[in-house]
Amino acid sequence: MKIVLLVLSGHEQRALDWLQERYPGAIIQNISRERLDHGNWLPRLRVLRALHPDMFAIVTERLVWQRGQNALLAFGVAAGARRVVMIDSYGAVREETRSGILAGMPGRLVREFAASTVAVAHSERKLEKFEKEVANRSEAEIVSNRDSIRIAYLRSTPSPGSHAGGAATHITGFVNAAIGLGTRVNVISNDYIAGLDASRLMLVDPQPIGSTRAAFDLRNNLIFSAGVMLALDMSPADLIYQRYGRFTWAGVAASLRTRAPLFLEYNGSEVWIGKHWDMSGMIPLLERFERLNLQAATRIFVVSEVERQNLLRAGIADEKIIVNPNGVDTEAFQPGAGGEAARRELGISANELVAGFVGTFGPWHGVLTLAEAIVLRRPLTIV
Repeated sequence: MKIVLLVLSGHEQRALDWLQERYPGAIIQNISRERLDHGNWLPRLRVLRALHPDMFAIVTERLVWQRGQNALLAFGVAAGARRVVMIDSYGAVREETRSGILAGMPGRLVREFAASTVAVAHSERKLEKFEKEVANRSEAEIVSNRDSIRIAYLRSTPSPGSHAGGAATHITGFVNAAIGLGTRVNVISNDYIAGLDASRLMLVDPQPIGSTRAAFDLRNNLIFSAGVMLALDMSPADLIYQRYGRFTWAGVAASLRTRAPLFLEYNGSEVWIGKHWDMSGMIPLLERFERLNLQAATRIFVVSEVERQNLLRAGIADEKIIVNPNGVDTEAFQPGAGGEAARRELGISANELVAGFVGTFGPWHGVLTLAEAIVLRRPLTIV
């Protein structure tokens, strides 16, 4: 048996171990995501068919976050695979045979399209309702006379493989600092958060259904928002704090229902990202979502003066905006905290220049600028 393995996100080695245990003796060949990321479906299909897979295996961070599963199943079958399996980093598996996929695909596609259409229509109706309520409501009062303020921290991130990274560092830093100051924090998220004890987390799982990326996001915004309302009924909050994300209004809905003020952590415009870096679709609707969040927020936190100026140009009142620059844990990062031991371990001499990069390999973290800068200075060791 020949297995062709595509890693979309998550832990490749865990998937390899699972496949080797489940199918001993099978030949496993990797195909890079880059080879399938360009062109329309026909050239991609030719690339996979040329490898003659008996099985097409797909690795992702969490299956519940992986949209387009029906399309991936159909793609594997069209490439000649007799079986398609999806594996995630938490042990979830979806495995189907060629005959099962072919028999069930028409009905699945119809149901997914119908669910997407309903989600978009429902979102548009509720968005109009929230816009009117935000425009007509009085300012929510910030409660400061309690011994222990209750904070509902909302985190919805519409993408797989996003439980770790800079966002997780922001979240754990805020939560730990807030608890250290005596507040009670209830974290409500639709994914696990690296570094945060799962016992502190209420998880609202998404559903991997959506005929388009925007439809997927809109449908899961409805699911997450319903979960937030249920959580707030069980554990009321004095303050709603949300990391702003694409196609989300959970914080707005929670603030309108509970009258608790909304504090919005705004790390940049999803509209701008959707137009230039990460094409999301349905930009006019996304613009309305973004405007709703900014108008509903009692305070908006940004990390730079540049972002403050962007908000001012968008018509946001200056008194709502708080510039809170990014920082570091000074106990972990301080003069003398590192360098010599790492150089000895890696065999780097004291006179060699070392460049370190902390971030994701996306345009917003400047890795392409680093690549251009590398050639300007030699000799250079990259770690």
